Amino acid sequence: MTDQPHHTFNESDYQNLLDSMFVQENEALWEKLREQIAEEHLIDELSKATAISDKDLIEKLIELGITPRSMAALTMYPMISVAYADGVLNLEERDLIMKMAHEWNMNPGDPGFEVMNHWLTRGPTAEGLDVWKKYITAVMTQMTPDQIADLKKSIMTRATAVATAVGDVLGRFGNRTTKSEEARLQEIEAVFP
Repeated sequence: MTDQPHHTFNESDYQNLLDSMFVQENEALWEKLREQIAEEHLIDELSKATAISDKDLIEKLIELGITPRSMAALTMYPMISVAYADGVLNLEERDLIMKMAHEWNMNPGDPGFEVMNHWLTRGPTAEGLDVWKKYITAVMTQMTPDQIADLKKSIMTRATAVATAVGDVLGRFGNRTTKSEEARLQEIEAVFP
């Protein structure tokens, strides 16, 4: 076995030197790619969480700092508020809200799901509804009239479905909502222009 001369600068050192010349730029590019992937994932998640297919609206919500967790607040709180309007969360209302959450890919362990489940368990508060009203009003200042109409339709359709859930199961005819549920629906709708 012959001894190889000892080099003070071997091939891996050379590669490391080359890498070090580009590492900052490479890291910046990788970070940009990771952010792009994360944003595309976020757009998909928010679209699923809201049932809003308008990509521009979803992007606008992201620009406003809306996350799937805060989107749960934006879209789920009114439904839970309606469900509790008569003082009681009925099994049919809870099942419908859980079914909607599942359809929107909200699953146990997801932040949005856990927030929603907390509200279902504890019930909404009057202060919570006031905060929601302020929140949605602030969000709407950054949206076009068409986007506001889309958001209103999404929220009101869901809230109305929850209000009529018990009547649908019992097969009542005519007005299937209680007076308190109807009042809560009107209160939610009044937030929109």
